Amino acid sequence: MDVRQTVADTVSSLYIVDPGWQALAGRLQELSQGRPPQPAVAPPPPPVAEPNPYLGDEQAAAVWCADSPNPRDPAAYHALEEESARRAGDAGRYWTWAAEPCATWPARAAATYDGPWDRPTARPVLVIGTRYDPSTPYAGAEAMARELADARLLTNDGYGHTALFNHASSCVSAYESRYLVDGTLPPPGTVCRPDRIPFS
Repeated sequence: MDVRQTVADTVSSLYIVDPGWQALAGRLQELSQGRPPQPAVAPPPPPVAEPNPYLGDEQAAAVWCADSPNPRDPAAYHALEEESARRAGDAGRYWTWAAEPCATWPARAAATYDGPWDRPTARPVLVIGTRYDPSTPYAGAEAMARELADARLLTNDGYGHTALFNHASSCVSAYESRYLVDGTLPPPGTVCRPDRIPFS
């Protein structure tokens, strides 16, 4: 397993706490002892009523490349890689090159919105930030809630990428449901905890 593969494995394994973190710890321990680890096993896709038989990388790229601004010149990614590495180490390099296919992606969203983000909305926006999310930092959720014209931050004092896929929180789920059904927001400063934690 080379360094690039190890970085990619680490980044992707941090998303899902169970079984991702424990399995990653085992693979990193194998590497630290000079033994090649078993390859990572992708978690099964979430159950859906009519599953799409193709779950390739292009599905994510179609959204990512159409909805976000990415350089159209493939050569621009070398400078972006260095800047990203200064800010986020090898994970920054990984994400820079993960976006590079967007340079030649054939489609763009028909109606993108690039701001301003402080325009009033018909209803307040519920922003949910997971405190120990290795991909979308909690500070980003705080900044988004401040920047939106009318938003409420619900803090998930949990782990992994998003409250949806990791260690369920009945507290978060109840607030999400109330918000989606009738627009009720949690009280300011509400903090939810996961129903179980990954560490004893």
